[in-house]
Amino acid sequence: ERYAAMIDWTLRHRGRTMLMMFGLLALSFIPVMITKTDMFPAGETRKLDLQYELNGNYKLDEMEKAVFEIERYLVAHKAEFEIESVYSYFDERGGAFTRMVLTDDEHAKRSSELIMEDIRKGLPKLAVGEINFGRGQRSGSSEGLMVTLIGESNAALHELLPSVREVLTRVEGVRDVKGAQVSGDKEIQVRVDRERALAYGFSTSEVAQFIAVAMRGAPLREYRHNGQEIPVWLRFQGSDAQGIGDLQGLRIQSRSGELIPLLSLVEIKTSTSPAGISRTNRQTGLQLNLNLAKDATADEVRGRIEKAMSAVSFPPGYRWAFDGGFEDDNEALAQMGFNTMIALLMIYIVMAAVFESLLYPLAILTSIVFSVFGIYWLFALTGTYFSLMAWIGVLILMGVVVNNGIVMVEHINQLREAGLSRHDALVQGSRDRLRPVLMTMATTILGMMPLCLGNTQVGGDGPPYFPMARAIVGGLIFSTLITLVVLPAIYAIFDDWRGISGRFFLRAIGRGPRVEPAA
Repeated sequence: ERYAAMIDWTLRHRGRTMLMMFGLLALSFIPVMITKTDMFPAGETRKLDLQYELNGNYKLDEMEKAVFEIERYLVAHKAEFEIESVYSYFDERGGAFTRMVLTDDEHAKRSSELIMEDIRKGLPKLAVGEINFGRGQRSGSSEGLMVTLIGESNAALHELLPSVREVLTRVEGVRDVKGAQVSGDKEIQVRVDRERALAYGFSTSEVAQFIAVAMRGAPLREYRHNGQEIPVWLRFQGSDAQGIGDLQGLRIQSRSGELIPLLSLVEIKTSTSPAGISRTNRQTGLQLNLNLAKDATADEVRGRIEKAMSAVSFPPGYRWAFDGGFEDDNEALAQMGFNTMIALLMIYIVMAAVFESLLYPLAILTSIVFSVFGIYWLFALTGTYFSLMAWIGVLILMGVVVNNGIVMVEHINQLREAGLSRHDALVQGSRDRLRPVLMTMATTILGMMPLCLGNTQVGGDGPPYFPMARAIVGGLIFSTLITLVVLPAIYAIFDDWRGISGRFFLRAIGRGPRVEPAA
């Protein structure tokens, strides 16, 4: 009876009811501003990787000393860091990492993010380079968060790398800034002196061929034996152990018969070749990977990086851009926004066909607005990030919320067809559907409680499920309570509009009542 009296009051004071509703919606923008957004938050993982960023080429014994120093530090704090096992991998090509497997039982006391922060504080400094946590600590993006430097010259980009890396390291919320590997293999660069070669009657290609034969040898015809072909090369004896100095005594005969020292026709220098060259949109790019600090989101860090990078001076033709996980966030937002619009459109079309009205479905769709604000209220109270899983929860929630509205509106329409006035039908219909709507809300919330309170993750170490469950619970509680009170008033307002628009349409086609002009 009290609920019926409340509905009666909201119908008689529709203006006040709508003002209260708009005031509540305006107040709900506070949790919207408080709630953080991170489409791919870091999921809890019990496997951590430390990667080595080398500043040169090192032999295995030198790498072994550096890796063992890190392992000794980790083993010495094994209990503090909750480490179950440690193992490392390294090779002469510069690939090296140390993996820690953390305890994953009732003895685990802290999250992996807190453990990573403690490990960073005491990591030994290495002469071979720097060590940090590698990418992949962020769920949902295989590349991790990346900032890309873009320009024409790979060498120029490597010159910009230290200054940009220093800027990113100082950004609040950024950890483990890791640039592309600078050091690669040692290579011999040979430049032919064209003028001197032509003076002795040699072309550039001939000199280059002489160098190639001297360093690598020359292929001969295959040796065929018993139906098999064996490749044959002609090389100088001991050429696999020769260096640049061994070519000093090598002479070539010119067309005049003069013996010319081969090295007198070229300039030779040894340099480090890049480990690799990557491209972004058909331009040379250099990527910097980074991780986030605890409680930092990609959305927050993005703005801080933009502000910090605006102070960096780039040469003409060079720039920077977000890449990797940052772009994944933008794509996810755009895709989920599109999916939501399609879902709303399909729901509206189905309801318009069922009710044979364009306005009644709009009244029901207002409950979705309430549900969205309910999500942010619960997220703000629990400190939950709005993520991709939360958006999936929104899509699930839309079906449940709309179903409650359909049940109520359909029953109200049946009561009106049975002869009740609109006011009595709204009061009676709301009272009749109060219990079914509350039962639907209660059973759905109770079914979601284990996920809301647990830490279950997709695939064991992927994104957690609880944002999706909390989105459903928060939106359902808020929208159901508001809808039970406000939907009848909204129904009455849209029904008034329906009558006004109907009379206007009839007058427009000449079938409505005409008002005779005054004499």
